[in-house]
Amino acid sequence: MKQDLLTYYQEVLDKISQADARTFRKEMRKAFKRLIPEEREQLKAWFRNACVCRVPNGELSPVRVASPGQRS
Repeated sequence: MKQDLLTYYQEVLDKISQADARTFRKEMRKAFKRLIPEEREQLKAWFRNACVCRVPNGELSPVRVASPGQRS
């Protein structure tokens, strides 16, 4: 069964959310470039509800997601 891009990126981002924030931001930007606007909104909602990036000492680290075309 073929997997849609939104589901694929959700799985990838979930797996690397425990890694460093830089890699997570890179993958998030890549996802935003490839998804259509409706899927982007769904990914944002998923991120707000399900995904948390963590730093090594266990504290939460907020990640700002820039709009496509916007540099951080």
